[in-house]
Amino acid sequence: MKKNFLNKKIYFILLLLILVIVLMISCKKINILGPTHIPPPTDFIIPENAIPGHIDVNPVPAKDGEVFGGFRKKFKYKGKWYILADNMYDYDPKSKALNKKATKIILQIDDNGNISVYDKNSIGYDDLLMMDVIEENRVLYEGYNYGNYNHSSQSFILIDCKNERKMHTFIKDITFNNTIRISTDLVNWKTEGDGNNIYKSFPSVSKNPNDSFQGTFGANDYKIVEFKNYIYLIGLQEDFREQNALTGCRNEKQGEFTVSKDVYYRIDKNKDTSVGSNWEKIKTPWGQRSRLYVRYDKDKIYVTKGKRGYYKFYTSNSKWGINYEEFENDNTIWSTTDGVTWNTEPDSSAYNNANEIYSYNIIGGELPPIQRKVKTPEEPNWIKLNNGRYYKSDNSLHEIYKINNKYYYIPIPPYEEIRKAYNSGQEYFTITEAHIKSAGLNQFLTKDKEPNKDEDWTVITPIDYTDKLMVWQSGGEKVMLNINNKAVQLVDYTQIEYMYNTIKEYSIVIDDFRRTSKELREGSHGAYGRDILRAMQYDARADILELLKNNREYIMPDQVVTHYTVEFKY
Repeated sequence: MKKNFLNKKIYFILLLLILVIVLMISCKKINILGPTHIPPPTDFIIPENAIPGHIDVNPVPAKDGEVFGGFRKKFKYKGKWYILADNMYDYDPKSKALNKKATKIILQIDDNGNISVYDKNSIGYDDLLMMDVIEENRVLYEGYNYGNYNHSSQSFILIDCKNERKMHTFIKDITFNNTIRISTDLVNWKTEGDGNNIYKSFPSVSKNPNDSFQGTFGANDYKIVEFKNYIYLIGLQEDFREQNALTGCRNEKQGEFTVSKDVYYRIDKNKDTSVGSNWEKIKTPWGQRSRLYVRYDKDKIYVTKGKRGYYKFYTSNSKWGINYEEFENDNTIWSTTDGVTWNTEPDSSAYNNANEIYSYNIIGGELPPIQRKVKTPEEPNWIKLNNGRYYKSDNSLHEIYKINNKYYYIPIPPYEEIRKAYNSGQEYFTITEAHIKSAGLNQFLTKDKEPNKDEDWTVITPIDYTDKLMVWQSGGEKVMLNINNKAVQLVDYTQIEYMYNTIKEYSIVIDDFRRTSKELREGSHGAYGRDILRAMQYDARADILELLKNNREYIMPDQVVTHYTVEFKY
């Protein structure tokens, strides 16, 4: 038996020697173990969702003790980053004193991540908040009423038989707004365009009331709609004096009189709209009504309801006053496809889906569009680094708690530690003073695909910090920047100050967290049922807030820093 084993061993060694000799001959005497032929190191491919093995978070000292807060907007202009901040402070870390020294700050950040004050107490700040178009050499935004059609009015005063001054008003023009606000330096702004460009002019009043729909004293209160090739005026109401032109007064014995008209007008929009004789006068199917409900779509104009305006004499003050007969109970809906022939709608479905002219000052219909500027996309709340991955801060809006319409800033609990404790079988997690000093450590989210296409982010808890940095009050998701392939997060001292001043009011939040945790442990929470891990997280939030309430000094930073630079190392 032993002899057979030795024979097999010798046989195996001989075969191995022969194999080596054959390999040496076939390789043309190349020394496969020589120094120039050492096999390359194994290339370990990092999984797409890999978490970095180390994250460097480094504080950047504030220049002259100046720090900022209340960050509102970030944007890039002429190759530089700008941040809008509501407040500027001096901060003394020894006394924990934060003193506001300026407001409405425009910050500029250079390629090395250095922050400088571009302008403070800035006259251009409010305009920049509105700014939504960034061009090569200017920034701008359209006025709030840009592209809207309205009408302009004209008034004149006449004296009646009682020597009383009466104002008479009529619509003069259809106007459109194309104003924009422009700046080249972000501080000084100017307006271009006009808010009262004339699209169409209406005829004026005339001594001969038959010259136009305006009469002698001006028609008012009608709805204007451009439909197909015509402009329509529907629901006209005439001036008091139109039927009392001679003196401007009326004897009470003459009785009540109606001022809502039983006609409407239209004009081919290619004709001169300022000439009264160009307007067609057409009888209404609804009688004498003004203040009508008018709607339209591409096929029809719809009219319903309305009121009959009439003047009544009041003996209490010996004056005529306007009154209205209501037609709210009349559900008839008239419609027209050609502007002349009217039919009643069988039901309100088409009317309900049509466009409403909800004010007599609004012009309805398919009016010529005013060319708008293409908006510059808002900077995203994430950044992309050269490693091809996307990152964003996890101290964003979901860590702001709202109770009774009031907002509370909540420090981020140590999620990963809590998860590890839960995975090991624990159901409770203890927050210590050490946690309080580091519980605010920024947590980040990462992913390998463009965030707009899906929302599956991987949570990163910072690893191997060189120091315990209180950065949970950093500027939030809106001011995370990519500066030379480093993530930059600004510290928001306005949030810090707010929490420092209001932490004593956080009992309501703590109680809410405790109650939610209890429900999660008992399985009585409506949204999640029984969820021990989530219960541990809510308890941790409550514990952190209680410790901060009792140790307010932890809220204020120990260093005067404006921001942190973050490097993700794989």
